[in-house]
Amino acid sequence: MTEPLNPRRAGEADFDELTDLWERSARSTHGFLADEDVSEMRPSVRDLLLPSMDVWVVDVDAEAAAFAGVRDHHVELLYVEPRHHGRGLGSRLLRWTAATTVEVYADNVTGMGFYRSHGFTETRRDPTDVLGRPFPIAHLARRSVTP
Repeated sequence: MTEPLNPRRAGEADFDELTDLWERSARSTHGFLADEDVSEMRPSVRDLLLPSMDVWVVDVDAEAAAFAGVRDHHVELLYVEPRHHGRGLGSRLLRWTAATTVEVYADNVTGMGFYRSHGFTETRRDPTDVLGRPFPIAHLARRSVTP
């Protein structure tokens, strides 16, 4: 792997590639979701979520390796290509965005550990996700940070 560059802003032309990355990453870290759940979520990620926020991408070897979607210092999406897990790309994006809040599936052990390692603490928990499915959502926050 070559040294990743600073994150770049994503555009509409990146959304298909980022949606594919999202799916691979979600399937690797969200084992509690059925294949049908991920497939059902895919169009919303591509057509609703990505276009609605600032999206930052870290490229490695000319391919998107990680991305973060952020709105008002709130992480809406942060996903890393599975083969790049543990290489600091998610941390780089988190620093770049200076995010202070995030919501994570409580059963996403990888995600919960990642955010806790960056100073986030749980402030509350919802028993279901936004679609009313029985997947608890943890709300996490940390003090302001400087990118």
